[in-house]
Amino acid sequence: MNIKQISVALENTSGKLYELTQVLSGVDVDIRSIWVTEESEYSVVHLIVDKPDLAFATIRDKGYLAKTVDVFALKADDKPGGLMRVLERLKAINLNIEYVYGFGEKTENKAVFIFRITDTERAIKALQDGLLDYVSKDRVEGRDTSSPWEFVESL
Repeated sequence: MNIKQISVALENTSGKLYELTQVLSGVDVDIRSIWVTEESEYSVVHLIVDKPDLAFATIRDKGYLAKTVDVFALKADDKPGGLMRVLERLKAINLNIEYVYGFGEKTENKAVFIFRITDTERAIKALQDGLLDYVSKDRVEGRDTSSPWEFVESL
């Protein structure tokens, strides 16, 4: 259920993000999700990719400062209050959220949110108990080819 996210420190100058994507493209890694946080001299690029082990090894081999963390991809109805319902469930079991980012897919009216949750064991338990809907690791990495929104029942 955990999805491996790669976080890469990049110098905050023109062309650095392009260079990173060129490195990944060169080893046939597909970026599934990207989020860039800005700092004054450096930015952190958070990536979810289809081949995380290959991507991480390649990035490190090219001299980038990078680390991996486990994240979850949870889904909600893409309408007002959809994210709030997910957060209510996480709050009810006292899970701390370090950060979250997401996107919507209007044709299916679903939104996917990527969460970095500090207590992964409790998050996994909540997922196993059916309290939260999630996107599988196989879906993210491209091994599950069923309809893109047939993950599990919607919240």
